[in-house]
Amino acid sequence: MDFALQYSPEIGGLDIAVDVGTGDFVREDTLVTAMMLSLFLDSLAQEHEVAPGADRRGWWADVFSPANADAAREDSTGSRLWLLAREKQLPVTQARLQAYLHQALQWMVDDGLITGKDVTVFIPRTNWYAAIVELHLNGSSRRFRFEWNALADVWRFEGEQ
Repeated sequence: MDFALQYSPEIGGLDIAVDVGTGDFVREDTLVTAMMLSLFLDSLAQEHEVAPGADRRGWWADVFSPANADAAREDSTGSRLWLLAREKQLPVTQARLQAYLHQALQWMVDDGLITGKDVTVFIPRTNWYAAIVELHLNGSSRRFRFEWNALADVWRFEGEQ
């Protein structure tokens, strides 16, 4: 059971969901919060992906990951979607977006939360990308839709379909 997160346009990011009737935190046991954290937290960029001396971002708690004690493996929370903010809307950018989504969600497969995932990325209109993410578990699947405005660098999470 997790605290539910929701995207807040007022702050331009994720916020803890609060029940307006009771004032209590909303709890959830779905994969929605796990997906939002996986996609919307900034993962550490590889050294060659940013200019020398530039901020590689990354989530602060990754330094405490046991996997990161081994220099050969880097276990990074979040996604590298932030690297696409200044990219032109080209097929190569669309392919990188799809790869970043796969990478960001791979931990769910590795940890046994899901048995597999399918990610489809397409361009619905100029300056927008859309992604359909299907997570497979227990013989069923759950489908989510995300949209991203490349100019404004704003994601819209449509939730479970």
